[in-house]
Order: sequence, then structure tokens, then C-alpha cells
Amino acid sequence: MKWVAFQAIAVPLLSASFAAALANVSLAATPAPGDVVVEIKLESSGVVPLNPPRDRPTPASPQTAFPSFNSQQLDRQLQQYMAYLERVGTPDILIVGSSRALQGVDPLALQQGLAQQGYSGLKIYNFGINGATAQVVDWLLHNLLPPEHLPKLIIWADGSRAFNSGRIDQTFNKIVTSRGHRLLTSGIRPTPAVSAGLNVGRVCMDLLPVQLPMPQSAQTELYARNATVEADAKARSLNPDCKQPLKLVVRHSQPSAPFSPGSTNSPESLGFQTVNTRFIPDRYFQRYPRVSGAFDADYRDFGLVGNQAEAFEKVVRFVNARRVSLVLVNLPLTSTYLDSTRTFHEERFRRRMQNASRSKRFIFADLAIHQHLSQNQYFADPSHLNRYGATAVSLQLSKELAGTLSTALPRKALIPSIQQFSTENWRCNSACLYLPRMFSG
Repeated sequence: MKWVAFQAIAVPLLSASFAAALANVSLAATPAPGDVVVEIKLESSGVVPLNPPRDRPTPASPQTAFPSFNSQQLDRQLQQYMAYLERVGTPDILIVGSSRALQGVDPLALQQGLAQQGYSGLKIYNFGINGATAQVVDWLLHNLLPPEHLPKLIIWADGSRAFNSGRIDQTFNKIVTSRGHRLLTSGIRPTPAVSAGLNVGRVCMDLLPVQLPMPQSAQTELYARNATVEADAKARSLNPDCKQPLKLVVRHSQPSAPFSPGSTNSPESLGFQTVNTRFIPDRYFQRYPRVSGAFDADYRDFGLVGNQAEAFEKVVRFVNARRVSLVLVNLPLTSTYLDSTRTFHEERFRRRMQNASRSKRFIFADLAIHQHLSQNQYFADPSHLNRYGATAVSLQLSKELAGTLSTALPRKALIPSIQQFSTENWRCNSACLYLPRMFSG
């Protein structure tokens, strides 16, 4: 089963003969202003069972609240991301990490920066989790997120604190003792809901201006299975030579909440947490105590060998096995925060990641070396960026990624997806099909 993308055309559904309308459609047709645009899903008959096997747990629907993971922020983030997957589909780039990533990398600013570098139309989501360590990121990718919705590129934005195996990992400990985690271990994951569609029967693929890559053996088996289906017989009566009868399902777009990455959406709708506060040391330390690195729990018993290092290695193996590119971003910190103790540990972390990245299994982007990104005006507190810093960091990151994205996100493949077309052109006078043409690059 596969969604067909990327270029799209509109086909009227007012004709008495649906198949005839498909046969006569022009590739140059485009949705006219006022047209209702719907998506087409082409799905091989017999491939998807009507009822799941009894020995396989049924995925939990986001319409039913998934049990909590002992974190309100994580629960909200998950619910919003499932809605994003349902409405938009898998992002091209997924941002992960702790609160430093959550409020430190703006998806829209990164999208705009990458567009300036020639990578336009990218879908980017920020799935930062407060307190996330390497263990939490490993859990997120291995256990929580649907494996069929892995992005092409993962940006892991954080710093040395998330990799300190000497600290107590309170966030991870809470997650693995939650009701939500217990449900995950039973084999049930939260999954995006599938919008209802109109099943218009089977049509002959020979009549459609698209071609699906299908092995000859699969075509023969498919044809044999459907030989007695009445809908197939009707399709073959229009074209006796039909060898690829396929089931056609029309799924309506959501006119109440059109989604178009980079246009009217706010960063918050893409998981980002906007913080407007500017860090002014004199005022900040009137309200909060000044804690030196020697007494900072995040740096306690600092060590880059142990459970966090093992989790990081698991993440690297995971993404490499699935051919997902990984960029580890070392986010900037203020000079106020970087006393001698923290600076020493940060340097250890930087050297470790620089050496590890030479294996070319991941990319290390060290933004902490850019002094202009460490200005107090870019921070909400000594170590967390505000919205202004997030914009500056995202634009700098887009420049550093431009030279390394060609393998993960080739420019030629960055054609606006069917989700973008179907929601941007949702207004309509009459019912029409939004028929995509397969990208063959």
C-alpha cells in the first residue's frame, strides 16, 4: 500500500462513467479556484486485510486518549504530533532533544533558511521533550514513534548534559514507570487516525495517467485474485487489455484546518515552544540563585561512558540501519553559564563527538563555537534559547546543513507533496478528484 505523489491533476467526478473520466483526463489539468480537492489512495486489493490478525494487537487510535507517560508536556506533544501525521504526513526533518531543542530550534525558521539554500518545501517538526537525555531520545525513536513514519533526517539538538551518564535520569525513569510505557511494551503504539474515505471500487491502472512500480509476479497474482470481482470486470469491459485492476479510495481533505508548511502555520503548531523572555543577568539572579557548575546536578559525576553513551550508540545504529541521516547539534550557551567547571565538561563532550563523527555514521554540528549565538539577548535563561535565539540558531544551522543534505534530501525530490496541494486548493464548486502523477526521479 502506497500513497502516490507528487504532481497532481484534478479529475471531475460528475461524469456518469468514472473510469471513462479517468481515461480522458488531461495531465495539464489543475484544480480551479473553488474546487473541492480530494486525495486518491491507490491500494492493491488483497494486500491490506479487512480485519487484523487475532494475534496482533490493534494499534491505539489518537481519538482515544493514550495513557500518560508521566509528563504532561510529552503527552501533549504526542497528541499534537499524531494530529500532524494525520493531517500532513511524515515530516522530512524531525527535531529531537530536551527543552533546549524544544525552544531552541524553530521549524519555520529552519525551513525558510533551508529554502534559501535550495531546499524548499521541506516539512519539519520539533518533537523536543523537557528533560530528554540520550536514553529518552532512544526510547522516543525505538518505542514511541510509528516506525513507518520515520523522517529522512533527524536533528538532535542538545549538549553535554543530555549525555552525562553520572546524573540521575529522572525524565527517563518517570517514562518507563508510566502506564503509557507499559502499553507500548505490550506492542501497542499510538498511531495517527485514518480519515474516512469514499470507496469507488476498482479501476484499471492502464486507464490512469500514473504507473505504480510493481513486480511482474505481483501483477499476475493481483490479476488472478481479482479476476472474478465484478468491479474488475467492469474495468476490463472498458479496456479488455487491463492487467492492473486496483482498488481506488478517495479521501477528502480537511477544509476546516488547511495545512501548508511555511505559510500560515505558527511554530507552535509544529511542536516548537516559543519563549519571548530575554536573559538579563542582573534581573535574573535577583529571582533565581546563581549555581556554579561544581554544584549543578546536570553535571554531577560527569561521565561520557555509561547508560547515556550506550543509548546514543543505539540511536546511531537505529538510524543507520534505516538509512535515516542523523545530525547532532551542540547548541550554544551563555558566557555567564560557562564557568570553569562547565567549560571543562563541554570541551570533553565536544572532543568526544568530533572524534565519533569521523566514522561518518552521523554529522556533528557544533554551533557553540559561534560567539554571536551566545549573546544574552538570544537566551531566556543562562542555558535556554528564546525565540530570537532560536531563529538565529536555525538560520545558522540551515547554512551548515546545506552542504550535507544532498544525500538525505536531494533537491530534485523536493516537489510539493500531495498533502500540501490538497489542502492549499481545498475550496471548490464541485466534487473533483485530485490525481497525482508519480515522481520518477
